[in-house]
Amino acid sequence: MKNAHYRDYSVDDLTQDELFRDWVINRNSLSEVFWLEWLTENADCADKVQLARAFLLALEEKDTGLSPVELEDIFTKIVQASGPTIVPFWQRPAFRVAATVLLILCAGYLAFTYVRKADTEQVTHQVPASLEDFSPALTSDYIEINNQNTQPRTFLLQDSSRIVLYPNGKLRYPKQFDKAKREVYLTGQAFFSVKRNPQQPFWVYTDQISTQVLGTSFLVTADARHAKVAVRSGRVSVYMRTDVQREQPSGKHESAGVVLTPNQQAVFSMTEKRLVKSVVEQPIAIQKVPVNNYIFDEAPITDVFTLLEKTYGLPVVYDASSLENCYLTANLTGESLFDKLNIICKITRSSYELVDGQIVIYSKGCEK
Repeated sequence: MKNAHYRDYSVDDLTQDELFRDWVINRNSLSEVFWLEWLTENADCADKVQLARAFLLALEEKDTGLSPVELEDIFTKIVQASGPTIVPFWQRPAFRVAATVLLILCAGYLAFTYVRKADTEQVTHQVPASLEDFSPALTSDYIEINNQNTQPRTFLLQDSSRIVLYPNGKLRYPKQFDKAKREVYLTGQAFFSVKRNPQQPFWVYTDQISTQVLGTSFLVTADARHAKVAVRSGRVSVYMRTDVQREQPSGKHESAGVVLTPNQQAVFSMTEKRLVKSVVEQPIAIQKVPVNNYIFDEAPITDVFTLLEKTYGLPVVYDASSLENCYLTANLTGESLFDKLNIICKITRSSYELVDGQIVIYSKGCEK
C-alpha cells in the first residue's frame, strides 16, 4: 500500500506534515489529489484525516456562526461516532471547533474520496475534427464523461487507472482500449494515476499537447488559453500536437518530447507555439525525510543541496568548487522548497534560478 506510513500518523502528526498542510492551507491541487487518492486506499482513516483537516481550517475560520450549545452537541456526536478510545484526545477545546468547521466546510467531502464509477453516457454529437488526427478509437465507439458538478469526480478506467476529473472537465475514451496503447482525450483539468503497463503505453491528448506515460501520476490542464502537464510521480513525455502526429508512425516518441519527472511541468506557449519546461508552482516532498534532517549545524552546503534533491526530486545544479567553503547553520524544518532556497541563498550570499525544470545555484563563494 502506497505511503502506508500515514496510517500510523496521529491527528497531531497530520497537522504538522508538510504535504498535508500544503493540501489544506495552500490548496495545492497536486497535494489535494494525493490525499484524495490516499483516502481512497485507506478509507478507514477518513475520520482522522477529516478532523486534522478541520483543525487546520479552524485556524483560518474561527467564527462558526453556531452557539456554544450547538457546538457542544455536534462535538459530542462526533466523539460518539469515533469510538471511546480517542475521547481523551479530542477533549482539547481546539478540536471541538475543528470538528464543527469540518461539518460546515467539508460537507459532502467523503462522497468523492471513495472510489466510485462515475455515471456515463454514450454521446452522439458531432466529433471535433482534432480527434480524427489522433485515433479512430476516439471517434467511434467511445464513452464521454462531462463533470458538471462543483466538486471533482473520481472514477476508474477499464485498466484500473484512476482519474480525478475537475469541474467543467470532459474526458473521452474508447469502450475498449487498443492492445497496443491506451488513449484518452481531455478538455479541462484532470489528475491521472495510471496503471503501469509497458506493453500498452497511456496517451492523454488535448488540442495543443499530448502526454505519453507507462505508469505514473500527473495533472493535465487544457483549456482555450493554455495547456499544462505537472508530474507528481514517475516520468512522462509531453509533445506538441504537431510533433506527435509526425513521430507516432515511426515510433520516435521520447526523442521528440519534453521529458518530465516529479515536481516538473511543461506549459504550451500559445504565442511561441512551443513547450516550456519548468518547476511546478508549489513543489511537494516526494520522499519522506526525518524532520531532524533539516536542522543543520555547520553542514557543507553541498550536503544540503543533495538532501533537497532527495526530498523533492529536482536536480540542483551548482559549481562545487565555488561552494567548497560554504556551510549552513539553520533550521529549515517546515519550510517550503522555495523558502528553504531563499534562506540558504541569503546565508551563503548566493542566488538561484529555475531553468528547464532544474534549480541552478549561482555563487561567488564563501570566505574561509
